[in-house]
Amino acid sequence: MPLKKYLERAEKEGFALGAFNAANWEVVKAICQAAEKLKAPVIIESSPGEADYIALENLGDLIENAKAKARLPIFLNLDHGKSIEAVKQALKCGFDMVHFDGSGLDFEENKKITKRAVLLARKKKVVIEGELGYISGRSEAFLKMPVEEIQSLGVFTDSDEAKIFVKATGIDVLAVFIGNVHGMYKGEPKLDLERLSQIREKTQCWLSLHGGSGIEVRQIKQAIKRGIVKINVNTELRLAYKKKVKEVFSQSNEVAIYKLMPPVIEAVQKVVEEKIKIFGSAGKR
Repeated sequence: MPLKKYLERAEKEGFALGAFNAANWEVVKAICQAAEKLKAPVIIESSPGEADYIALENLGDLIENAKAKARLPIFLNLDHGKSIEAVKQALKCGFDMVHFDGSGLDFEENKKITKRAVLLARKKKVVIEGELGYISGRSEAFLKMPVEEIQSLGVFTDSDEAKIFVKATGIDVLAVFIGNVHGMYKGEPKLDLERLSQIREKTQCWLSLHGGSGIEVRQIKQAIKRGIVKINVNTELRLAYKKKVKEVFSQSNEVAIYKLMPPVIEAVQKVVEEKIKIFGSAGKR
């Protein structure tokens, strides 16, 4: 099924698709193996920094090969594309979904450029995500600041503005800020679930939760119950990768990379499997 059908199913059946970031083959393999083991649809995505590292066309080829081998619903998304040019490039590379992030712009400019991105995506029949509010934090800054301080730097999504924004742009998915942050910090994010319910009530689109790392299970399940159908996870994968790389490399005299990396892939795969189970998407292939 196309991605839209899975999003429709997620909304109807009360689960969320995991959207996992990747910038190299090892992480792509870990995500695909988790999806294959649990028979789950997944989204693999790349942020601007990750895209610069791996190149969108290379990631596109990796995913196409993985899909052909696994015969699973694995979808590719541009995460936090900051320009129309980035959106165009992702569409050219055959992405299934593009996220134009105009959250750093004022409301009118965000609305204007997002609408342009929507028109481009429609021509390719690709799912388009927009963003309203500002999701604070960065994965590289984890554990350096209390989560409350990071949240205070964000701009919460306003439900009335969201209603106008969605209607004017025609986006399929809206990324919201309800207390979720990028990265992992001291303390746990507290999601404004009532705000999420208000946004869902006033908008006619699917809702996406970024910064899914470090949010407790109960809040995740409540967010899904209140309309979230896509949850982004990145920092927890990076932490698992880095921890296992340090452990493996420090304990082995091996130099063949293909012998060193399987435990790293396994560590990342374990995180992905845990998230898939929490999100309720296992067995939804």
